[in-house]
Amino acid sequence: MKFLLSLLVLIGSGLLHAAPSRPNLLFLLSDDHSYPYLSTYGDPNVKTPVLDQLAAEGIKFHRFFTGAPQCVPSRACYMTGRSPVAARMTRFSAPLPNDEVTLPELLRDKGGYHTGICGRSFHLDGSAKVGAAAARVFDEHDLKTFADRVDFLNTCSDPEVAGQVAKFLDERPQDKPFFLWANFSDPHHAWNAPAEFRPDPASLELPAHWPDLPGMREQLADYFAEINRLDRTVGAVLAELEKRGLKDNTLVVFAGDNGGALPHGKGSLYDPGSNVPFVVRWPGVVEPGGESHVLISGEDFAPTLLEAAGLEAGPKMSGISIVPLLKGEAFTPRKHLFVERGPHGSAPVTATMSSSGYDLARAVRSDRYKLIYNCT
Repeated sequence: MKFLLSLLVLIGSGLLHAAPSRPNLLFLLSDDHSYPYLSTYGDPNVKTPVLDQLAAEGIKFHRFFTGAPQCVPSRACYMTGRSPVAARMTRFSAPLPNDEVTLPELLRDKGGYHTGICGRSFHLDGSAKVGAAAARVFDEHDLKTFADRVDFLNTCSDPEVAGQVAKFLDERPQDKPFFLWANFSDPHHAWNAPAEFRPDPASLELPAHWPDLPGMREQLADYFAEINRLDRTVGAVLAELEKRGLKDNTLVVFAGDNGGALPHGKGSLYDPGSNVPFVVRWPGVVEPGGESHVLISGEDFAPTLLEAAGLEAGPKMSGISIVPLLKGEAFTPRKHLFVERGPHGSAPVTATMSSSGYDLARAVRSDRYKLIYNCT
């Protein structure tokens, strides 16, 4: 009897528990953002103190590659844990097929998470630019599915993201952990960040694969200004977490959706097209100040967050969870990863294949080599 009373006291005092609570999950996704353009990576052209601090409190990855150098297939890869080809998402105009099960659905249905998406368009309900006839088909056949896949769905401009994060957290049932995917437009075109964010074009350090011309320097100054502004926008979101006391139990991931719209970048299977910043902060689990040079694929994102939540990966997921790596445990890295390029925009197939947007290509990358196969 004394033993049982002591046990009840320990349980009631919180000194005895079976397992730590499941983390909240926050995914911050920038648009058209090539590695290494955060100052934490040593790039002198940008100033990103907020994201530098996030990396200092967690781990930064140098060789994280999205599943495609284009926004729609890349995001499909993030959400399904599969290559865009396997998920049948190689066209910008395509909505994600109904039978592809996504990360937020698994978190909600298997893990009891409150789930949401906010910010810039998440790109997986089909293109709004396909025209009235196609829009009717989308409606008639219920091809837009994300309102049913998550609990909260609200697209907005970058200055409104922090407010939408606050609204999502206000609506969250207090007994549920949350998953929120917050999208940002920066540094996607249009490049219109105010002068306060813009570096002096003459001060920039250009890599060897870009021509050092006055016009190139002006374009890069515009691009880097967008990244500097993004850093402040992300800061407002992270401040919302801290204000609510959620920092210590929230796993935060920051990444880009694909590379920047610059030479050898977005749309290209060269590394700057799909090698993007990737930073993970997981208080109490990830040792602060870590960095990794192992190959990580966008396919690995969903299985990783599912394991962090105590759930198994979806049965069709081909990604590999990196939770052991995040915990500092034994981890066998990938030997290869796969990147695909599909039609850019909503380019049609023509008899002469003359449309510059219709350009199919595939790449496989190892630790040292890359093979690019240009199908067309």
